[in-house]
This record gives sequence, C-alpha cells and structure tokens, in this order.
Amino acid sequence: MKAILGIVLALVVLLGGYLFLQWRAVQQAATGPAKEIVSESIERSGDTWDVSFVTKFDAPIERVFAVFQLPEKAHDYVPENVLKSELVSESGNVKVVDVIGRLDILPPGFKVQNLRTEWTFFPAEHRITSRSIDFKLADITSEYRFEPAPGGTGTILNFSQKSKDKGAMPVESLQKGALRETYLTQMRAANKALGVTAAPEKKEAS
Repeated sequence: MKAILGIVLALVVLLGGYLFLQWRAVQQAATGPAKEIVSESIERSGDTWDVSFVTKFDAPIERVFAVFQLPEKAHDYVPENVLKSELVSESGNVKVVDVIGRLDILPPGFKVQNLRTEWTFFPAEHRITSRSIDFKLADITSEYRFEPAPGGTGTILNFSQKSKDKGAMPVESLQKGALRETYLTQMRAANKALGVTAAPEKKEAS
C-alpha cells in the first residue's frame, strides 16, 4: 500500500512540475522580453483584441518595405513556424496569400492553423493593410506603417491590429501569447530576409 501511495505521490509531483513549466512557458511567450519589440500593448474589450507593436529594423525604409511586400516568402525564412506560404492571387497592389502556421504556445488541436489573408500595399505611403478571409477563429484586420528611424539609418514599424473572436477560443493568456507569437514570427522572418538582426531597444509593455 505504501508503495502504491508513493507512486501516486510521485506522479502528482511530476504532473504538477509539468503544469508549472507549461504555465511559465505561456507567461514567457505572452510577456517575456523580445529584441524584436520596442514597445507593445495587447488589450481585450469584450470579444475584440486591440494590439499594437513598435519594431525597429537596422535597414533603410525602402528595403524593409520591399520585404514586407512578399508575405508569400515567409516559409523560406521561418519554416519551423510557417509550414506553408503560398500566393493565391495578385491584382494591382493586392495579394491573397495562404499560410499554414504553427503556434507552439497553443494546445494540441489549435497549434496548426490555416489562414488566408488579403494584403493591400500603399508604396507611396509606406503602408500596408491586411485582413483575414474566412478564418475560423477570428476576424483580423491589421495595419503596418513604416517610417525612417531618427538618424535615417533604420526603419520604425508601427503595427496595429484588431482581432474579433469567433466561437470557442483558448483561454485569454493563450490568446494573448498567440497574438504576440504571430507578430514575432513575422518580424523574425523579415529580419532574416533583410540579413540583419533585430535592433535592441528598451521594451515598454502594458
């Protein structure tokens, strides 16, 4: 009997340790420091998330904007997170791109997501907008605004997004982490395409 109790206790301790490590991983993904982020805000009101990030690139604005006009190339740079990225159609300044993405922070059944996105490019304004098309988890609209960094040697990206939940969703901390992880994946892909590392800056979180 004592042996059985000892085994049960050991299993409980192991399970508790595993759950704690998982919790720490979620918290790190949702709020931990990231060199790609200068400042950030992720807030929820009802069923809608309002997201904003600022990122600095050590590359001139024309190079950075050119990289962001090729969302279909994401798989080439971060294949471990973007399992597939494919151009569906292109007309004028509008592209439709299919992506199969992997978000490690999400639980089984949610980790791999299929997302079709319409991208609209405004080169004269150094601005990009995007919207999800029939995504099962949320309606997502985003805007990317690029401007030269002070001194003229880099580029500042001001990113804003609204994500309106649809149906059953993971717990709030996982959603927040997933929004952040998705953004970081894009920034890491861009930096690899540029052949530069993220510019380290002081991060402000809210």
